[in-house]
Amino acid sequence: MRTGAGVASMPPMKLMLGICMIGLAALCSGCVERRIYVRSDPPGAEVFIDGEPVGQTRPDDHPDGPFYVNFAYYGTREWTLRKAGYQTVSGEVELKTPWYEYPPVDFFSEVLAPWKIVNKHEIACKLEPNKPGDPDALAKRALNYRNETTLADRYEFAAKVAKWRR
Repeated sequence: MRTGAGVASMPPMKLMLGICMIGLAALCSGCVERRIYVRSDPPGAEVFIDGEPVGQTRPDDHPDGPFYVNFAYYGTREWTLRKAGYQTVSGEVELKTPWYEYPPVDFFSEVLAPWKIVNKHEIACKLEPNKPGDPDALAKRALNYRNETTLADRYEFAAKVAKWRR
């Protein structure tokens, strides 16, 4: 029967094995973070990635840094920035797969690298203020649309664009 408890009573071989396992786990903490940084001038714009709201842009000197979104898969993403009083801006960003994410190298970058790898992509744009609309021109366009289409055409168009629920 053992009288001691804890690390002092542990056999030296098991203690060394435990220390090696902890050290190996610390060394094998590789990780790749995939980020899309979104900046707008002025900051505070709502950000949509693939039609989903993901947050608001921040100033670069914000305590948390500029706004970013983590992503899991590479490919093309659609983005939109909206802010009251400014024109909405949309576009696409191509997220190209870096060399260290192809097999078999990806195993080392994802699992074995002892440092964190950050894959950065950036969206930056200047938002333009809204221009005041011309009510007479809008009324003229609406009247032309009404005269050039039938009621059935307008319902069909609205159903396609608005994706109405029935």
